[in-house]
Amino acid sequence: MVIRGLASDGMNPKQLGKDLELMRLRTILLAALAALATASAFAAGIENKGTYRTNNLDRGPADITENVRIIPPPTGGDLQVRIRADRARYHIGDRLKLTFGANRDSYVYIFVTDAGGITKQVFPNYYDTNNFVRSGRTYFIPDRSYDLEITAPTGNEGVTIVAVEQDFPFLSDFRRYTVKDPYPATREGAAALVRRIEQFRTEPSALSMEPLRPAPRKQFWAEDSTTYRVMGTDFSQPLDYKVPRYGNLDIDTVPNNARVYIDGEYRGRTPQVVDRLAIGDHKLLLTKEGFEPYECTVTVNGNQTKQLDLFLKQTPVKPGYSRSDKPAGVDGIGFFRRQP
Repeated sequence: MVIRGLASDGMNPKQLGKDLELMRLRTILLAALAALATASAFAAGIENKGTYRTNNLDRGPADITENVRIIPPPTGGDLQVRIRADRARYHIGDRLKLTFGANRDSYVYIFVTDAGGITKQVFPNYYDTNNFVRSGRTYFIPDRSYDLEITAPTGNEGVTIVAVEQDFPFLSDFRRYTVKDPYPATREGAAALVRRIEQFRTEPSALSMEPLRPAPRKQFWAEDSTTYRVMGTDFSQPLDYKVPRYGNLDIDTVPNNARVYIDGEYRGRTPQVVDRLAIGDHKLLLTKEGFEPYECTVTVNGNQTKQLDLFLKQTPVKPGYSRSDKPAGVDGIGFFRRQP
């Protein structure tokens, strides 16, 4: 009806179709231009930071990329350390064995506090100075060069281990053991070591000149502890973890000047003191011209001197020979001469 009405007014129908097609194309073109203008404005808004201010005319926060630093987590997670005793109860005189390990390479320090409140550093010590441990491995003390012996007083004893990732210069204060004091006493033990570490700590934000937000504090150390019960009698002596590994042997004979052999090794002539013998049983052999060899087994105790006074038995004289006081090579062989 509409087309017919326009046509009746003298407009060509073909011309009308062309006009409608041009209107449709113009509408599509305008829509495309509007979309392009919107996208350009959005891109310009991203690239142009501009100046951000709040209603109170306060400057807004800086770009987040300038204040955030991504720190990857360390391999193996946070530093962790573990320590355990081989038993929950000990009697005085028993041997203590401690097993420990860490999940990352570190340096470890072990402190033992007895029931009387005395704390000693038992590792590292004069006999075992290497306190570096590898991640994932299990270690134990003592080794074969020394022992840790349970001594008085009775009660609960605590063991604390501290692991440190780096060998800081101030850690030399915890290596002041000597031959006279192989397990140095300390007033605060692990607490003093942890306090020194915290004082020496560095903040990651202080390593750069850029304005960084405070990064999480890196944990340079970790600790663990365990306890055990010391049971015993009224035996009491100062706490001393050093167990003697050697003893001495004082040998004298009648007559003297006998050769001394211990475990087949020549050690001189009597009277003779043989020191630093390993504790345990040893074979002793004494020989002297004109006397029967003397052989026995002696037991050496730690940090003790065993006294031996022995009488040698003369060798029986064979028939046809008599004992001579002349030296060897005079009228016969050795101390004997043929009877006329």
